[in-house]
Amino acid sequence: MKKITVKSGANLDDYKAYGSLFIMVDKFLQETEAFPEKLKGRTIWMINSTAIGGGVAEMLPSQMRIMRTLGIKIEWLVIEATENAFFNLTKRIHNAIHGSGSGVFTEEDREVYERVNTQNVEKALEYIADGDIVVIHDPQPMPLARMIRAKRKVKTVWRCHIGLESTNETTEGVWDFLSVYYPDYDHFVFSLPSYVPESLKNKTAIIPPAIDPLSHKNRMLWMSKCLGILQQSGVIREQLPMLYPNYQHQVRRVMPDGSFNKVNHDSELDIIFHPTVLQISRWDRLKGFKELMEAFILMKKENEKKADKSSMAYRRIRHTRLALGGPDPAFVSDDPEGMEVLNELIEQYKGLSVDLQRSIALLLLPLDNPKENALIVNALQRSATIVVQNSIQEGFGLTATEAMWKKRPVLVSGAAGLRAQVQHNINGKINPDPSDIKKLAQALEDMLSNPLERDKWGFNGQVRVINKFTLFSQIKSWLDLLSTLY
Repeated sequence: MKKITVKSGANLDDYKAYGSLFIMVDKFLQETEAFPEKLKGRTIWMINSTAIGGGVAEMLPSQMRIMRTLGIKIEWLVIEATENAFFNLTKRIHNAIHGSGSGVFTEEDREVYERVNTQNVEKALEYIADGDIVVIHDPQPMPLARMIRAKRKVKTVWRCHIGLESTNETTEGVWDFLSVYYPDYDHFVFSLPSYVPESLKNKTAIIPPAIDPLSHKNRMLWMSKCLGILQQSGVIREQLPMLYPNYQHQVRRVMPDGSFNKVNHDSELDIIFHPTVLQISRWDRLKGFKELMEAFILMKKENEKKADKSSMAYRRIRHTRLALGGPDPAFVSDDPEGMEVLNELIEQYKGLSVDLQRSIALLLLPLDNPKENALIVNALQRSATIVVQNSIQEGFGLTATEAMWKKRPVLVSGAAGLRAQVQHNINGKINPDPSDIKKLAQALEDMLSNPLERDKWGFNGQVRVINKFTLFSQIKSWLDLLSTLY
C-alpha cells in the first residue's frame, strides 16, 4: 500500500475564467458551502489499484484538489501486488461483471484475492483513523473494507465503475462471489442505475464519471502546441521550430511484419493531412478494436468499387486513415490480457495489403510520464476527424466524454455507458451493434461524408459535457453522499 501525492493544479478561479464554466462553478460553490463543516475532523480515503492509467486514476487528482480547496481533508492510497494470479483473477472479475467469460470462481480464487489485500491492510491502518471515511474503488481492493473495519471505526463506500445492463449466468456468478463483501460497506456507488445488483438497490447512489476540463488530457491546445506534441512524441516527423525537446519515450507503431518501431519508420502516417478515424482505449476485446478495423477495411474496399474516382466522395474515403491507440505493453504489468489482444490485432494487421497497412496505424502510447501521455491523447483526439468508441461493453467511456468536450464528433456503440452520454444525431452517432461490421462501416462513411453535420455534433457535444459530465457535478454528488454517512 502506498500513499499518492497529488500535485497542485488548476484552482477554482482558473475554471471560473472560462465563460462556458463560470455559471456552473459559481453554482457549485453555493451548493457546497455547508459540506466542510459537515465533514470537519474526518479524512476521506480513496483506495484503488493503480495511480497511473484508467479513468479512476485520472479523475481522483482533480476531485481531490477541488475538495481540498473547499477545506475538506481527502487522501489517496493505492494497493500494491506482485502476484500474476491476483491480476489474472481481477481481470476475470472485471470481464465477468461485463458479462464476458466465466462466472465460476473458487475458494482458491478467494484465497488469492484476500491474501493480496491482507498484505496491504497493515500499511493502510497506519494512515486511517477512527471516524474517517474509506471509499474503495472497483473489485481489486474490495476485501479491504472488512479488514479495516476490524481495527478502525470507519464508514465505508464501494464505488464500482463497471457494469452490465442485463444479467446472465456469468454476471450472476461474479456478483455471488463478491456478495460476501457487501455487509462490509455502508453504501455503494455505481455509474448507471441498470448496473446495480438487485440486492444493493436500496443502498446505492448513482454518480456518473466526469472529466476535468483543465486537465492535461482536456485542456485547450492551440494548433502550434498540438503539432508540437505530435512532433515531440514521434507521431509526425519533426518540423522546425521545436520549442521543447522530444519526449524520452516516443509513440511506437506496429510495422507490417508485426514488430514495433517509430511511427513513420516504414510509411508516413500524416494524420494531420488526412481525414482520421481514431479510437484510444486499453487493449481489451470488449473495446471493439477488431470489429472497428474490419469495418474500416470494408469501407475502404467498398469505396474502391465506386465508378467516379475523381469525386470528392471517393477521394475523401480513399485518403482516410484509421489510428487505433492503446498503452505500450512495455509499460503495463497488471493487464495479462492486454498483450494477447494486441497480438490478435497485429496478426489481423499483418494479413492486410500494403495499401491498407499504410492507412491503418496501431499506436503504442508510452505511460512512463502521465503528463506526456495525457498530452499525446489530447493532441491525437484534437487531430481526429471522428473519435470512435466501439465498445462491446463499456462501464461509461470517458474517451467519448473527452472527445465531446473537444468538439470532436463521436461515433459510439450502443453500450450503456456510451448511450447515456451521446444523443443520436444530436451530439454524435450511435451504431447500436458494435459487431455489425456492415452497419459500422456505413456509419463511418456517413460521418466522413457529412462535414457540416460533424461540426454541429461537435459543438453540441461540448454543451452536453458542460451540462452533465464535468467534475463539479460529480464532486457535488459525492459530497451529498459522504456527508450523510455519519
